[in-house]
Amino acid sequence: MTKLAMQQAPVAWAPRVFLLSASVWGVLAGTLVAVDGAALLVSRWSGNTLALVHMMTLGVLANAMLGSLLQFLPVAAGMPVRGGRVGALALYALLNVGAACLVVALRWPALLPPIWGGGLLLAAFLLLCFLVIPGVRCDSGQWFLRQGLLFAVLASLFTALLGVMLTLRLLGASGGPSLVALTDVHASWGLLGWVLGLLAAVSRVVGPMFQGVAPASQRGQGIWQGLLYGALLSALFLLESRYLNTALRFMVGGIGLYFAVGGLWRQLRAPRLRKAPLTYFWMAGQASLAAACCVLLVEEGTALWVGVLALMIGLPLLITGMQLEIIAFLGWIELQRRCGRGVHLPGVQLLVPQRDKALALALHLLAALLLLMALSGFVSAHAAGVGLVLAYLVTLAVLCGPSWRARQFVQQRQGV
Repeated sequence: MTKLAMQQAPVAWAPRVFLLSASVWGVLAGTLVAVDGAALLVSRWSGNTLALVHMMTLGVLANAMLGSLLQFLPVAAGMPVRGGRVGALALYALLNVGAACLVVALRWPALLPPIWGGGLLLAAFLLLCFLVIPGVRCDSGQWFLRQGLLFAVLASLFTALLGVMLTLRLLGASGGPSLVALTDVHASWGLLGWVLGLLAAVSRVVGPMFQGVAPASQRGQGIWQGLLYGALLSALFLLESRYLNTALRFMVGGIGLYFAVGGLWRQLRAPRLRKAPLTYFWMAGQASLAAACCVLLVEEGTALWVGVLALMIGLPLLITGMQLEIIAFLGWIELQRRCGRGVHLPGVQLLVPQRDKALALALHLLAALLLLMALSGFVSAHAAGVGLVLAYLVTLAVLCGPSWRARQFVQQRQGV
């Protein structure tokens, strides 16, 4: 098992503000679903739907992933992050202000041009590369972990570059590939290269540490990474080809299915699988991703189903499960720094009790069921939005729990 270097942890507020903001964005996304309702389920190209997509990708997923990276790299991977507090704060501001500008531009296009959001987001991911890549490259061990992290961070930057190209096209720039083709490639680089690429890399550490799952074989992960980034690069050469749509369907569906089914298989075969909420978060998330990939492979024109299964359910379940584990470590490290050595501290798991994680899991699964029922026409999309708001509000409360419990512990000690 990887040894955690707690002394190298950043100041607790730096990753925590990202993790808390992810759930705040989840509440906002649920509110948008509750307000707009069925208008979000008509077309993937409507402004309402595009705003929701970027609230999930940039608000929920990116905040959670960047907050996790700030903690994971120095503590679990032994890789330093540049910039300190100033770098973390600048990254946070660029990401969230950029995401807010882009969402406003997509939802209310008369208020703001999208290039403002696109430019700020490109600056955010350029800064991410500056903060992270030197530490990833200088580490002497864990080759597969380092390469996976490096490729994922570079994919995030390339996703942002493609996003800026899209904003320029929306402003009337002519020439180049079609808007549809550029959008599909942009989404593929973001969801496969950045999100799945990062999850696959860090699972080599968090799987054994938190779930008792053996990591993927180095050969298997190497093949998967080669297929992943080879497919994404080949999509660039097919941008103006009439075969792009079909190629992307099979590449994205096949690579995503490999990730999801492989992860489920390792969990089911683990001799000492930890029956904890995180495990069930990941199993449910991987099952939803597998279903999304199957839908994509079997039938064309199912973008809304794929988006709901992967972007609204599968990936957020994977990310939320990790948020709940990381926030507990942040609370414990902060408590240790406040109390000093020689003080018997409450265990990490006591700062975020299992019952709180289980409640968050149950509400996210309920919201997922409501989303699928809304897409099938059995319930109102407004109800699904309310379910999302409730799930993310409770998750936010659970994420705030470690700070509150740490303060209670310090106050009790001072009163003794």
